[in-house]
Amino acid sequence: MPAVLRARVVHSLRFALPALVSVYVLGAAWNAVDVFLLGDADPELGGARTFWFDERQWRIIALVVGVVVFLWKLGDISRSAPSWRYAILFSLWLAVATVWTAVAMMQRDGWLAVGVVIFAVASWLLYRRRLPGRPTRELHSVTGPSAEPGERDLR
Repeated sequence: MPAVLRARVVHSLRFALPALVSVYVLGAAWNAVDVFLLGDADPELGGARTFWFDERQWRIIALVVGVVVFLWKLGDISRSAPSWRYAILFSLWLAVATVWTAVAMMQRDGWLAVGVVIFAVASWLLYRRRLPGRPTRELHSVTGPSAEPGERDLR
Protein backbone atom coordinates (compact mmCIF):
# COMPACT_ATOMS: atom_id res chain seq x y z
CA MET A 1 0.00 0.00 0.00
CA PRO A 2 1.49 3.38 -0.97
CA ALA A 3 2.53 5.58 1.97
CA VAL A 4 0.07 8.35 1.08
CA LEU A 5 -2.86 5.93 0.93
CA ARG A 6 -1.75 4.24 4.15
CA ALA A 7 -1.58 7.62 5.91
CA ARG A 8 -5.10 8.49 4.75
CA VAL A 9 -6.48 5.13 5.90
CA VAL A 10 -4.84 5.51 9.33
CA HIS A 11 -6.21 9.07 9.53
CA SER A 12 -9.70 7.85 8.64
CA LEU A 13 -9.57 5.01 11.15
CA ARG A 14 -8.43 7.44 13.84
CA PHE A 15 -11.83 9.12 13.51
CA ALA A 16 -14.06 6.22 12.44
CA LEU A 17 -13.26 3.73 15.20
CA PRO A 18 -13.87 6.13 18.12
CA ALA A 19 -17.01 7.39 16.36
CA LEU A 20 -18.36 3.86 16.00
CA VAL A 21 -17.64 3.01 19.64
CA SER A 22 -18.88 6.29 21.13
CA VAL A 23 -22.13 6.33 19.14
CA TYR A 24 -22.82 2.72 20.14
CA VAL A 25 -21.97 3.17 23.83
CA LEU A 26 -23.91 6.42 24.23
CA GLY A 27 -26.85 5.06 22.22
CA ALA A 28 -26.99 1.83 24.23
CA ALA A 29 -26.66 3.78 27.49
CA TRP A 30 -29.53 6.06 26.49
CA ASN A 31 -31.52 2.98 25.51
CA ALA A 32 -30.96 1.44 28.95
CA VAL A 33 -32.03 4.66 30.69
CA ASP A 34 -35.07 4.99 28.45
CA VAL A 35 -36.24 1.40 28.88
CA PHE A 36 -35.31 0.60 32.48
CA LEU A 37 -35.39 3.96 34.28
CA LEU A 38 -38.00 5.88 32.31
CA GLY A 39 -40.14 2.79 31.70
CA ASP A 40 -40.47 3.29 27.95
CA ALA A 41 -40.66 -0.43 27.14
CA ASP A 42 -43.03 -2.21 24.80
CA PRO A 43 -45.65 -3.81 27.09
CA GLU A 44 -45.82 -6.95 24.95
CA LEU A 45 -42.04 -7.45 24.88
CA GLY A 46 -41.10 -6.34 28.36
CA GLY A 47 -38.05 -4.35 29.39
CA ALA A 48 -35.24 -6.75 28.51
CA ARG A 49 -36.54 -7.70 25.06
CA THR A 50 -37.27 -4.06 24.23
CA PHE A 51 -33.74 -3.14 25.29
CA TRP A 52 -32.17 -5.85 23.11
CA PHE A 53 -34.30 -4.89 20.12
CA ASP A 54 -33.31 -1.23 20.45
CA GLU A 55 -29.67 -2.13 21.16
CA ARG A 56 -29.51 -3.83 17.78
CA GLN A 57 -30.74 -0.62 16.17
CA TRP A 58 -27.94 1.32 17.90
CA ARG A 59 -25.40 -1.20 16.58
CA ILE A 60 -26.64 -0.54 13.05
CA ILE A 61 -26.63 3.24 13.54
CA ALA A 62 -23.10 3.13 15.00
CA LEU A 63 -21.86 1.00 12.10
CA VAL A 64 -23.36 3.38 9.53
CA VAL A 65 -21.86 6.40 11.32
CA GLY A 66 -18.47 4.67 11.48
CA VAL A 67 -18.48 3.89 7.75
CA VAL A 68 -19.62 7.41 6.84
CA VAL A 69 -16.93 9.00 9.02
CA PHE A 70 -14.28 6.68 7.55
CA LEU A 71 -15.21 7.59 3.98
CA TRP A 72 -15.56 11.28 4.84
CA LYS A 73 -12.17 11.49 6.54
CA LEU A 74 -10.47 9.58 3.73
CA GLY A 75 -10.75 12.77 1.67
CA ASP A 76 -9.30 15.10 4.33
CA ILE A 77 -6.42 17.24 3.19
CA SER A 78 -4.34 18.59 6.05
CA ARG A 79 -0.66 19.12 6.66
CA SER A 80 -0.54 16.98 9.79
CA ALA A 81 -2.57 14.24 11.39
CA PRO A 82 -4.77 15.17 14.34
CA SER A 83 -4.11 13.69 17.75
CA TRP A 84 -6.14 10.82 19.14
CA ARG A 85 -7.52 13.27 21.71
CA TYR A 86 -8.92 15.48 18.95
CA ALA A 87 -10.43 12.47 17.18
CA ILE A 88 -12.01 11.20 20.41
CA LEU A 89 -13.47 14.63 21.24
CA PHE A 90 -14.90 14.75 17.70
CA SER A 91 -16.38 11.28 18.21
CA LEU A 92 -17.98 12.22 21.52
CA TRP A 93 -19.47 15.35 19.96
CA LEU A 94 -20.79 13.24 17.07
CA ALA A 95 -22.24 10.65 19.46
CA VAL A 96 -24.08 13.28 21.52
CA ALA A 97 -25.46 14.90 18.36
CA THR A 98 -26.52 11.51 16.94
CA VAL A 99 -28.25 10.30 20.09
CA TRP A 100 -29.90 13.67 20.73
CA THR A 101 -31.22 13.75 17.15
CA ALA A 102 -32.44 10.14 17.37
CA VAL A 103 -34.24 10.83 20.66
CA ALA A 104 -35.95 13.86 19.12
CA MET A 105 -37.02 11.76 16.14
CA MET A 106 -38.30 8.94 18.39
CA GLN A 107 -40.40 11.52 20.22
CA ARG A 108 -41.72 12.58 16.79
CA ASP A 109 -40.40 16.09 17.28
CA GLY A 110 -39.02 16.85 13.83
CA TRP A 111 -38.33 20.51 14.53
CA LEU A 112 -36.26 19.64 17.59
CA ALA A 113 -34.28 17.17 15.47
CA VAL A 114 -33.64 19.88 12.87
CA GLY A 115 -32.61 22.28 15.64
CA VAL A 116 -30.23 19.71 17.11
CA VAL A 117 -28.57 19.16 13.73
CA ILE A 118 -28.20 22.91 13.14
CA PHE A 119 -26.84 23.42 16.67
CA ALA A 120 -24.42 20.49 16.31
CA VAL A 121 -23.01 21.72 13.00
CA ALA A 122 -22.74 25.33 14.20
CA SER A 123 -21.09 24.35 17.49
CA TRP A 124 -18.54 22.16 15.70
CA LEU A 125 -17.68 24.89 13.22
CA LEU A 126 -17.31 27.46 16.01
CA TYR A 127 -15.37 25.39 18.56
CA ARG A 128 -13.32 22.79 16.66
CA ARG A 129 -10.33 25.10 16.36
CA ARG A 130 -10.17 25.38 20.16
CA LEU A 131 -9.81 21.64 20.71
CA PRO A 132 -6.34 20.39 21.60
CA GLY A 133 -4.52 18.25 19.06
CA ARG A 134 -6.30 19.55 15.99
CA PRO A 135 -4.47 19.21 12.68
CA THR A 136 -2.60 22.15 11.23
CA ARG A 137 -4.37 24.39 8.77
CA GLU A 138 -6.03 22.63 5.92
CA LEU A 139 -4.73 23.23 2.45
CA HIS A 140 -6.94 25.84 0.85
CA SER A 141 -6.14 25.06 -2.74
CA VAL A 142 -4.82 21.86 -4.22
CA THR A 143 -3.47 23.86 -7.14
CA GLY A 144 -1.59 26.42 -5.02
CA PRO A 145 2.09 26.36 -4.12
CA SER A 146 1.44 24.50 -0.86
CA ALA A 147 -0.19 21.54 -2.59
CA GLU A 148 1.41 18.14 -2.34
CA PRO A 149 3.32 17.00 -5.45
CA GLY A 150 0.68 14.42 -6.43
CA GLU A 151 -2.07 17.01 -6.14
CA ARG A 152 -0.18 19.52 -8.30
CA ASP A 153 0.02 16.88 -11.03
CA LEU A 154 -3.78 16.73 -11.18
CA ARG A 155 -4.04 20.32 -12.50
